Amino acid sequence: MSALTETQQAFADALLETGAVKFGAFRLKLHEKQPDAPLSPIYVDLRTLRSFPDALDEAVVTLVEMIATRGLAFDLYADVPQAATPLVAVLTHVTRIGMITPREAKTHGSGDAINGAYTPGQTVLVIDDLVTRAESKLEAIRFLEANGLLVRDVAVLVDREQGGAEQLAAAGYQLHAAVTLSQLLDHWRATGGIDEATYEQVRAYTTQTG
Repeated sequence: MSALTETQQAFADALLETGAVKFGAFRLKLHEKQPDAPLSPIYVDLRTLRSFPDALDEAVVTLVEMIATRGLAFDLYADVPQAATPLVAVLTHVTRIGMITPREAKTHGSGDAINGAYTPGQTVLVIDDLVTRAESKLEAIRFLEANGLLVRDVAVLVDREQGGAEQLAAAGYQLHAAVTLSQLLDHWRATGGIDEATYEQVRAYTTQTG
């Protein structure tokens, strides 16, 4: 397992400090389609970061570092609403690259299915906060492609390692995660953020469901 960069470590620490990571027994979006799946002993709620500007900055810097490291080529960002929207809004401000948002078409006004300015044929980097399974990413991609945009890559801050990368790959898209849940767990255990029992419980869950 590769070590976290200093940027990634600061992001990992911010997740615990802001309460964006909780431990217990939680239902996830995947339980809508798999109601009998075991409850998750960890819940990563990156929506919390919008209330903590410093932590939101750490998240954005982590994304910028990852995108640069992977050498991704694209014209626009597209956030998967709504968890990633504040994150991508700050990202677009920092990097000066435009942002669009796919959504359900409205029956009033222009009726557009995408917020923001774009030109058919442009390449879009789809960004979400994390990935468990990939249904919401694929739904956003369908909206984008239906409007003439090109998608090759999906970027997230955290990969929970529960099949999302494989699901995207099967559909022809590549997932790029700033950090994996395994990396976060290793860091938190090493720095005393979580105890050994919590570490083992979450690792057992991810091994069982991944």
